[in-house]
Amino acid sequence: MSKSPDEKESLPAAKDPFYWGVATSAFQIEGHLENDMTVWEKQGGFRQNGKDPQVGQAADHWHRWRQDFDLLSKLSVNAYRFSIEWARLEPQPGCFDDKALAVYRDMLIDLQKRGITPFLTLHHFTHPVWFHQQCPWHKKESVIAYLTYIEKVIKMAAPFVDWYLTFNEPQVWALGAYADAKFPPGEKDFKKMMTAIYHMLNAHSAAYRLIKKIKPEAMIGIAKNFIVFRALNKSNPLDKALTRSIRYFYNHMVLNAFTNNQLEIRFPPLLNFNHAIELDNRIDFWGINYYYRMHVYFRLGLGMPFGLKFIDRSGEGLSSLGWENHSRGLYKTTKQLAKTGKPILITENGIACENDDERIAFLKNHYRILKKIKKKGIDLRGYFYWTFIDNYEWLEGKAARFGLIRVDYEKQLERSEKPSAAFYRDHISRQIDSSDISQTNYK
Repeated sequence: MSKSPDEKESLPAAKDPFYWGVATSAFQIEGHLENDMTVWEKQGGFRQNGKDPQVGQAADHWHRWRQDFDLLSKLSVNAYRFSIEWARLEPQPGCFDDKALAVYRDMLIDLQKRGITPFLTLHHFTHPVWFHQQCPWHKKESVIAYLTYIEKVIKMAAPFVDWYLTFNEPQVWALGAYADAKFPPGEKDFKKMMTAIYHMLNAHSAAYRLIKKIKPEAMIGIAKNFIVFRALNKSNPLDKALTRSIRYFYNHMVLNAFTNNQLEIRFPPLLNFNHAIELDNRIDFWGINYYYRMHVYFRLGLGMPFGLKFIDRSGEGLSSLGWENHSRGLYKTTKQLAKTGKPILITENGIACENDDERIAFLKNHYRILKKIKKKGIDLRGYFYWTFIDNYEWLEGKAARFGLIRVDYEKQLERSEKPSAAFYRDHISRQIDSSDISQTNYK
């Protein structure tokens, strides 16, 4: 007896396409949930510099996802990266909400019917309310809790999903949670930060084996944030030395751990961590989340011995968040990552701006870089713009407009296409069935 479309496993295409997509995270668009971030918000954890971001119902995607998927289809994308909200599925330890799980299953079935390949992120910064009290990431019990959660997800998703991201930007989350105290649990302890990263990487390795057991042909990776760091004053040896150390910690430390089975960083007096870790290069692809360049400078003081600064030295302007647009950095980052020998996807790349002409210029500049990357023979499999619809941005709230689709927070969350959505659709639709973007002309 043949399987129904809802039960039929997705089969790999004879020739994988180049994936053009958009990316989102559950917490930033869904609304109607309680997790560690909503508790943190109520406690004033995000309140800073006169800002008090409130997620509220976010973009109400949890109730409007079918309408949003109609808009997604109109973009002509062939891929969509989104995340599962752990707190929604496991509000109490070991107690799963099957109705919520069924909604995510319906999303995957709907994407399949639309011919859109899902890229599923299993952890995108958020946790159930109970997590930090019972098994925070700086304790080894966190790995078991994570595996219990994802096993439930994978068994549901396996018939529909070939591509999985175990973590989104684990270092960024660990920095926010244990260095800057801007994310829960809100501590300032560098040793705990490194221990948390260590356990998250162990969790990835264990998840890799679990997913392969359930679905051997699955492709499993991590979406890792990369920043181009430059010395503010190239003639200052302290600026240059600090830049090298920061670049290693942020961009290379985790990559080296996968090949060397050693998580190691020395950054006196702040960091001294060296532990064996059994990763054995268990990763099928690397995701690049790339946004900007930062300039590093030495500073005297009792706190951090360095500062980080955005300057428009590229001539491409600054985003509304003050970030330097530096498209050439995407090429350099991709070229360096290619040395791992793993396929690469640009899992996030975008700009926050009010003037949509700036977004179109940003896309044009980065498309030229994609063309250059492919011409160099780098194994680039896809590009995902961040983000699909305007969302709640960490620390910033809803004022940071990254979306191709505008959400009108003053008019019942009404959706409308921005000009950049049409630009994205018009250029991507010409190449959607081609794995070779090196011949594309971006005007």
